Amino acid sequence: TGQLARMPQVVVVNKLDALEGRGGEEWEQGLKTKLSREELEEKLTKVMSHSRLMWMSAKEKEGVDDLMIRMAMFVKKVKEASG
Repeated sequence: TGQLARMPQVVVVNKLDALEGRGGEEWEQGLKTKLSREELEEKLTKVMSHSRLMWMSAKEKEGVDDLMIRMAMFVKKVKEASG
């Protein structure tokens, strides 16, 4: 309801490697998730008022470049719209 809620948003899910069972660190061994990626995506898209959902694994450098590119384009659009 506040100003932050009215601002454009992007939802980024990190730790994709752990979610998909590809974690190689000792602390990740035996890590169990409550939801699959598909289940999590379904739940998030039901409650999000937009479609800007991204997946990444910073550890594996997967999706990081896409995130930076999309964020730069997004910021440019917001600046153009408000300027």
